[in-house]
Amino acid sequence: MSLIEIADVAFTYAAQPGVRALDGVSCVIERGSFVGITGPADAGKTSLCRLIAGYIPHLFDGELSGEVVVDGAPTRRVPVEELAGKVGYVFENPFDQLTGASLTVLEEVAFALENMGLPREEIERRAWESMRLMGIDHLADRHPMRLSGGQSQRVAIASVLAMRPEILLLDEPTSQLDPVGAEEVFETVLKLHQQGLTVIMVSQDLERLSRYADRLLVMRGGRIVLEGEPREVLGRALASGLPLVMPVPAAVGWQLRQAEAVPVSRPLPLTVEEAAAEIEGVLQARGSDLQAVDPVREGRSGEPQVRLEGVSFSYGGQVRALEDVSLEMDAGCVCILGQNGSGKTTLMKHLNGLLKPSSGRVLVRGEDTRDHRVAHLARHVALAFQNPDDQLFRSSVEREVRFGAENMGFPPEEAEKLVERALDLLQLRDVRHRKPYDLGLSWRKRVAIASVLTMASPVVVLDEPTGGQDAEGIQLLGALVEHLVGEGKLVVVVTHDVEFAAEHADRAIALHAGRVLLDGGPREVFAQAEVLARTHVHPPAALLIGQRLGLAPLPLTPQELLAAVGIARQR
Repeated sequence: MSLIEIADVAFTYAAQPGVRALDGVSCVIERGSFVGITGPADAGKTSLCRLIAGYIPHLFDGELSGEVVVDGAPTRRVPVEELAGKVGYVFENPFDQLTGASLTVLEEVAFALENMGLPREEIERRAWESMRLMGIDHLADRHPMRLSGGQSQRVAIASVLAMRPEILLLDEPTSQLDPVGAEEVFETVLKLHQQGLTVIMVSQDLERLSRYADRLLVMRGGRIVLEGEPREVLGRALASGLPLVMPVPAAVGWQLRQAEAVPVSRPLPLTVEEAAAEIEGVLQARGSDLQAVDPVREGRSGEPQVRLEGVSFSYGGQVRALEDVSLEMDAGCVCILGQNGSGKTTLMKHLNGLLKPSSGRVLVRGEDTRDHRVAHLARHVALAFQNPDDQLFRSSVEREVRFGAENMGFPPEEAEKLVERALDLLQLRDVRHRKPYDLGLSWRKRVAIASVLTMASPVVVLDEPTGGQDAEGIQLLGALVEHLVGEGKLVVVVTHDVEFAAEHADRAIALHAGRVLLDGGPREVFAQAEVLARTHVHPPAALLIGQRLGLAPLPLTPQELLAAVGIARQR
């Protein structure tokens, strides 16, 4: 039985005339289904969510044609506040959803329930139940604005669940979460779905979405271009070259089919176990053995750029975020890994003096951060935040990117060169005259990164740069990191994206409860599964497949895994 019917919908935002955000979209979503939606940046995924929630046309001006019906009622004629009782909408950016008026997480989760006029006992019961469901009941008394990005995402989801909607509409709900947190959210959403809730989830995380959703829609250019059972849709997407963040098992399986080692008609592997079994079958059929992995990455070294000596830090004297951290970072790409709340962002903010140690000291190029203001330290360390909206404030992309160079006092001619270079590196030329806030989150992240690149600092720190990015965006950021490292810069990347770290890191540091648990080359760190499990970080899929196959040394990337099987990667 259909719950949502969308018929030939087209929509153009008033702020972007001539650009169709949705272009002839038609689909039917059945009651009780779990529908996944994916696609590259600017495909129309968030616009489709806004359409279903009634935000289009009630809160966003523009030109709309076609029809949207939710539970028998055309959304044009139903106020947003009435639709909110049926459609629980979780935004891509949790900071856009938090009220800013609540002093505790409990108050934040209860906020909408209070506006609904529910009895106090019912409000408290629902709020605590939602917090327990999202694993944040221990944060009930914390201030919502003093949480990590991942914790904030959980609060946003809990506040929506507390309203008991019939439809749960989630736009990239796990983009800010560590792998274990993401898995927990998917498991929670699956349980809600099994209890009868209709789930619509937008995500670039196809590794999980393809396992949990019973139907997958792929969008591009404002249209639904593929639709069907997830495994079958992924195969068609790979065949057509759509730029999606493919699960490693599926990507490896596709390469085996391209090399004619496996019949194209066979279903793609979606799990590590399925991929390992498929490779074993290939080797048995050939009567050949695996080849040893040839590690291609060599460690880089240079003069120390940043040194932390016994650094500890507490927020408000209560929450211990860092505990006796001693590190030295010199050159190359250093990836900081760990679960939400492990201290990654706190550590990052110490590198340019935004935070000063409660004890110990931080030396940046030999200078103690306690003796200098952030404005001075920014000449040494450029920092791009996890949430780009904490940085963006100017009227155009070009002016935003120019701010870093102007703030550093570069002469106009040199500043212009830095701006043009940053626009090129982040591929922002086509949007240079657009307003940053008219762009999607993935594009705003690019703008924020470009703006700090124009500071020309020898150390560049990126906090969760790949979160919410599509395949092309991740590839672009990887090329950027390699380019900066090639220039001799130290690039520190705080990330949950272990596949990105496996591909680009010269060094990996895993944090847990504010302490360094592991520190070394990525192959060495990711191979220590038992210790790594304490940090809630999963090893990259290629390494896990390699472990099942008994490879030594272990592969870090799909390319290394395929080389061990004796298959050259096909484009």
